[in-house]
Amino acid sequence: MSSEIAGKLSEQTKGLVSRFEGRVARFEGREDLLGLLKPLDRKAANDQAREYFGEGEHVAIGIDGSRDFDERLQMMLFYANATGYSCPFHVGEETTFDLAGAKRESRLSASAAIPLWAEDFSDVLPDLPEVELELEYSMQRLPNSFMTLAELYLGIRATEKARVIFMDRPLSGTNSILARDARLLLRSGSSNLAKMPGQEGRNTMLDIALAITLGPPSFSIPNRRRFTPHRVLRELTKGGLTRAELAQRLSLDERQLESALNRLKKYGEKHSGGIVEDGGGSTLRLKEGVKDYWDNSVALAESYVRRVFVKGEPPLNLGDDEWLTILDVNAVALILLQRLCELSIKKKVMLVGIAKDTTATDISRAVLPFATAKERIRLKSQPPGLNNDRAFLSILSAMNRSFQPPWRMSGYDSAFATIFAPQGEGRFTPARKVVSREQLFVRGYFQSGSLGSRGKIRSPVFFFDRVFDPASDSGSLDTLEVEESGRATVITPYYEGAELCQSSNLVLNILSLTDNPEVYEAFGHNQLLYLADKAVKSEIRLMRSSLRGVADLRLGAISKREQVYGIMTPYRDQRSEAEASRMKEASRS
Repeated sequence: MSSEIAGKLSEQTKGLVSRFEGRVARFEGREDLLGLLKPLDRKAANDQAREYFGEGEHVAIGIDGSRDFDERLQMMLFYANATGYSCPFHVGEETTFDLAGAKRESRLSASAAIPLWAEDFSDVLPDLPEVELELEYSMQRLPNSFMTLAELYLGIRATEKARVIFMDRPLSGTNSILARDARLLLRSGSSNLAKMPGQEGRNTMLDIALAITLGPPSFSIPNRRRFTPHRVLRELTKGGLTRAELAQRLSLDERQLESALNRLKKYGEKHSGGIVEDGGGSTLRLKEGVKDYWDNSVALAESYVRRVFVKGEPPLNLGDDEWLTILDVNAVALILLQRLCELSIKKKVMLVGIAKDTTATDISRAVLPFATAKERIRLKSQPPGLNNDRAFLSILSAMNRSFQPPWRMSGYDSAFATIFAPQGEGRFTPARKVVSREQLFVRGYFQSGSLGSRGKIRSPVFFFDRVFDPASDSGSLDTLEVEESGRATVITPYYEGAELCQSSNLVLNILSLTDNPEVYEAFGHNQLLYLADKAVKSEIRLMRSSLRGVADLRLGAISKREQVYGIMTPYRDQRSEAEASRMKEASRS
């Protein structure tokens, strides 16, 4: 039987390999597809570095986090931490990074331990209607949220010193996950964040709702129908306006303006407070305190992370039976991410997110159809049927040896991740219900180096993204019509054309100078993130051992006093330990 199955498997595998070889062969000699890639212009990158950073000595910092969880006597123990490594870099005729001088930043360290009884777990992880969660995945969500929170907290602190910040996470992907949970929180209509100390007298939910909806005052708002109320709010934060003035500034007709004002009225009522003062035909103004939504939200978020990472107070329990949920924590994290992006633009800090493993399918689903429809690329034949972006670009690079790394993919808007072109046609629809907000992040991939004679061994392809900067990126905006909510809608995403994007070219140069080809895990990736990763994983192992010992000491006394034996560890672990002990004794004899 086993030989028969092995034979069938061998035949099936042979067929799959043959199909894969055929796909790989279709990448060879595809100069048309190479139009997706941009080689490094090092001279232009050095010129841009002098303009962006200024000549002299600067600091780069890489931030990474880790997390884990354990179970003892029906108590869940969650731990998360993050840390940062820095190195100096010099900007002159050339840009150089002193990776040998990398060191751990002692002030950039954050950790949290969250003990939680199993029966209280449902209080902090409410039902998510969009996803049916398995227990283990549900338990991983909690430490993941605090790891994200720790990394973003350290990222904000790093802007005080660094001019380049590497994050071991995609900025755009993190934003989409946090924004989803924040919307679920708003849909629930309540949050215990308003019960945190220092929130008395504030309409916290309205502040949070506006922060989630509008973002920082510096963020652009799309000129789309569903964003019209957001644009009205943003315009009124600048001062009072009559209806006619407001309609003129936003190019709205009377019906569109009234519809937006009615939506804002309902929105204000939902969150226990009005938004717009409307005196009939007189001037429209925001109610007192509304325009301070962003400062108030940032203050709340910073107060919460100090509570968790500085004061060491309970991260989820506010006393008695008052709990914060994962949705609350992720709403705070979203505000911190937006604040980090805001500071990076304001302080001219190059913020770069890097992802090692991604299953994104942006190229085949949206980017390549868009580039073809806009005639940025002229395909000589159908593209290979390979959906995974990393596999697509890795094979394209390997099969076209004349194109040498360092290279990066043409930058594209993070909104393309939510767009789909059915069968590669020239029409576009949302991958789900709506297209996400454009002009937030610029995404791409990179391959930073090679080894061996004639570059036979190429580094892996990794994903990276950066914050959309209106000052340098607005010239590469394009238009795209999508079918959103049953009607045609025009979006204005970023897409890098034939002209070189100086910011992305600078990022590629920095990435090519900060890997470590002598260490496999850092070859083509990033040395600072590699060091931070090793540090946090080592720390989390020590934390797990230490906290497990504390829990066993405390809970063991209860187990003996109350004669509740056999539940200090899960039954499966007890059985595994017994089996291991029995096998060890059997081997001795």
